[in-house]
Amino acid sequence: MIKTSLSLVLLSWLTLLAPATGRASELFASTLEAFRESRTLAIDGVPLLSAPVLADFYLQRGYTLAWSKPAPIEALLELVEQSDTEGFRPEDFHVEVLRRLSRPGALDALQGAARLAADLQLSDALLRYAHHTRYGKLDPVAVDQKWNDRAPVPAERLIADMRGALEADDLADFLGGRFQQPFWYQDLKRVLSHYAGARHLKELPPLAGGPVLSLGSRGERVAQLRERLRVLGYGESVSSDQPETFDAALREAVLAFQRGRGLGADGAVGAQTLAAINDPIDESKVERIRLNLERMRWLYEDLPPDYVFVDVADYMAHLVRGREIAWSTRVIVGKEDSQTPMFRDRLDHLVLNPTWTVPVSIQEKLTNVSAKYTLIDRRTGRRVSGGNAADYKRYRVVQQPGPDNALGRVKFMFPNRHAVYMHDTPSKALFGRSARALSHGCVRVQNPMKFAELLLEESGWDRARIDSVLEGTQTRYVNLSEPLPVLLYYLTARADADGNLHLRRDVYGRDPAVAEALDRPVQHTRIASYEFLPLETAAPDPALESSVRLTRSDVGER
Repeated sequence: MIKTSLSLVLLSWLTLLAPATGRASELFASTLEAFRESRTLAIDGVPLLSAPVLADFYLQRGYTLAWSKPAPIEALLELVEQSDTEGFRPEDFHVEVLRRLSRPGALDALQGAARLAADLQLSDALLRYAHHTRYGKLDPVAVDQKWNDRAPVPAERLIADMRGALEADDLADFLGGRFQQPFWYQDLKRVLSHYAGARHLKELPPLAGGPVLSLGSRGERVAQLRERLRVLGYGESVSSDQPETFDAALREAVLAFQRGRGLGADGAVGAQTLAAINDPIDESKVERIRLNLERMRWLYEDLPPDYVFVDVADYMAHLVRGREIAWSTRVIVGKEDSQTPMFRDRLDHLVLNPTWTVPVSIQEKLTNVSAKYTLIDRRTGRRVSGGNAADYKRYRVVQQPGPDNALGRVKFMFPNRHAVYMHDTPSKALFGRSARALSHGCVRVQNPMKFAELLLEESGWDRARIDSVLEGTQTRYVNLSEPLPVLLYYLTARADADGNLHLRRDVYGRDPAVAEALDRPVQHTRIASYEFLPLETAAPDPALESSVRLTRSDVGER
């Protein structure tokens, strides 16, 4: 989070009284106007995620209170209390405020300033839920501005979510159906639910030891095993009219548990599997899952059915078609001192027979260049001979197209500030290594020609046409018929559809910063600037007194 050098300013307003009809006073509007100048603000000690967004939310409502019935509060409270299944903490959403105001008659008992304060706090809880589930709790740029990229969150989308939730017949159904979560998020969330279910077992007595339980075993221990696996989240198909019999469905549940915990998967419950069932919680894995679910949320909003997914920490790239992986290839990513950043962009064209401009970091160490390279005068743009190749201020060093070009025969372009892209490479042997953090930041593709063929198949290019261009040395730019989103994700934990958790080495050392920030309260986030509608407010009556106290800092910055 961005730190402020401004001192806290205590703001108090006179008269924040609302009539029983729910129509806010004119001074409520002037209070909201002041919200627009506040970057961080708290009401009665409850911090607001974005006071400017709340101001416009109420403006669009004509300054009417948003919360008048208990059902939406109860529905939001239920979502918040279940938010640990997404990797959140209920405290992220003012859970104590929701619990207090969801009690029968609690909201109706409030009047004047207290009633307005409660309404604002409830709206901020809804804003946080809409924001965190759609974009993540954390601002990735605030976590690491060097290696994370994402534009500010659009306020219009957040307000639309809030209004839609409050206008819907079922608030929970609306919030759960706003957009489709991608399969890789759902897979990891499902594994977290297994661990979350395991927490309930702390209060249960352990399963008793005894002979190995396997297919055909009978007895009370089998029934207890069946129930325990159901609580752990592996019991979708283990119910039986003969619960004390170890049947095929129970064996499948045991296998799923064993695979998910990294145990030898034999479908039998021996000493090792029994110990894991009795003590199934590995908090370190839970935290890895939580922080990687958070990373996924940073870039996953409104993904179309087709996109490119670069799994940096797994050294793999996947082409997704119809929301399923259609093709995969090994990749090489940036070294620890030249990391591949995490961001989302659009892959819109390919370059066949690319040239390669030698980076300055390499060029300044050169003494001379071979005939494979061309020296270009930066001032005239003309080729020269006999110049000092190390003089990067005067010259560019360019490698011409060909099989030995550092970029190979094709590169895949998605313009971005990092100048990172995907490309071929002549160094094919490096793909045989298990750890492939070896590049200067770009993503090298093991099978680039197949990748190019798949990307261009809807643009009127087949493999024969691609090969005909590659037989020469002429550089050719080819646009995709439809640009594809490309996601460069740094994920140190993923899961597959079978519930198996796969942990990766944190080769870039990024996990601690995310874990630390994830457990801290979020005071504000980056919201995209937009034009507010004008407010017309009346002057306050100084004869009236308010008990609402608003604490503001960072005046004038959002």
